[in-house]
Amino acid sequence: MRFHFEAFDGAGNLIEDDVEAASTDEARDIIRARGVTPYEVRASGGGDFLFREISLERGSRRVNDAQLARLARDLAVLLQAGLPLDTVLRIASTTTEEPRMRALALQLMEGVQQGSMLAEIMEGMPGRFRPEYIRIVQAGDVGADLGGAMQELAELLDRRVEIRSRIRSAMAYPALLVCLAAVSISIVLGLLVPAVTPLFLENGMPLPTVLAAMEAVRQNGAWLLGLAAAILVIGGLGILAARRSTALRIKLDRLYLSLPVIGRIAELREAGRFMRTLATLVKAGVPPLQALQASCPLVRNQHTRERLDRAVTDVRAGVSIGEAVSAAEALPSVAQQMITVGEESGRLQDMLLRAAVILERQEQVRTSRALAALTPVITIFVAGMIAVIIFSVMGAVLSINELALR
Repeated sequence: MRFHFEAFDGAGNLIEDDVEAASTDEARDIIRARGVTPYEVRASGGGDFLFREISLERGSRRVNDAQLARLARDLAVLLQAGLPLDTVLRIASTTTEEPRMRALALQLMEGVQQGSMLAEIMEGMPGRFRPEYIRIVQAGDVGADLGGAMQELAELLDRRVEIRSRIRSAMAYPALLVCLAAVSISIVLGLLVPAVTPLFLENGMPLPTVLAAMEAVRQNGAWLLGLAAAILVIGGLGILAARRSTALRIKLDRLYLSLPVIGRIAELREAGRFMRTLATLVKAGVPPLQALQASCPLVRNQHTRERLDRAVTDVRAGVSIGEAVSAAEALPSVAQQMITVGEESGRLQDMLLRAAVILERQEQVRTSRALAALTPVITIFVAGMIAVIIFSVMGAVLSINELALR
């Protein structure tokens, strides 16, 4: 099996290559035998969704962020008290109430007792942890401050859980409106339209436009649903196939970032994730260039990733990080300014953390505003749609009454 890896050589440069091995652990041993320190090891071809092996194992599911936040906070407290990592994990396995987290803590403890680093163990559990979480733990391993890294991870998870909770709360009312609208339309199509339509047809009167449209939908409902499903499937497969081409994926991701509202939110989310990971690595003592190189793979948007890679090339050529990022226009202006100020003042780590906090807050504010605007928009749309149906039916009923009077 082929594994792609990123590793640091003796000069601190980040290198990438592929190795053949039977497992991730064997791949790490082969990489270390080359005289380099593995940073990330993953199976090659992970993005090939058509040929990916499907796993139904329960342990392959991603860990819940809220549960992971509680575990990370417990580990941070115990580690900062000076306890060894295997003892901390053993204690955490006995104090956690969730069976799944208890099993996870025991699994991590077994790996630590076998001599592996915590980040390596987490990375060897595909799909269980997000890459940025592994990077934070990895920075704690490198900087010998795993307790601080766990505390930072817990705070990051708490913020994400809070944001998701607010989003769910804000989406509850619009979702209820959509459900009620769907029920209302189903009642109209299933009961009212079949009862009113024969009255017009039997008397040779044309159906009102809205009723005619509803009758067409009712009679061809199965065909329309099949067509809609086929369009969605074909469109989804087309997008996934296009994203397998680097050039097309960059164009799609650039188009996504240009969308109103959601594009800006996505840009802030990518930038915030990148800045926080970069700050964590710099805080752990990783040289800025290597930290920049290691943070780039966490960026999922290929358009942003391509610009950051261009900035890495400029930094490698001797340009400052702030100048390179500004020239590549890879990040929002506030991030560019904070990086430049941090380099000029010698407080790069602090400025990176502040920039990450600012970007995360901007994302949260924009998301809240978008959701706040979504509720009245959906309310007006649903109310208008119901009103059109009601007035159409009332008009049809009045037409029938006029016909009966004649």
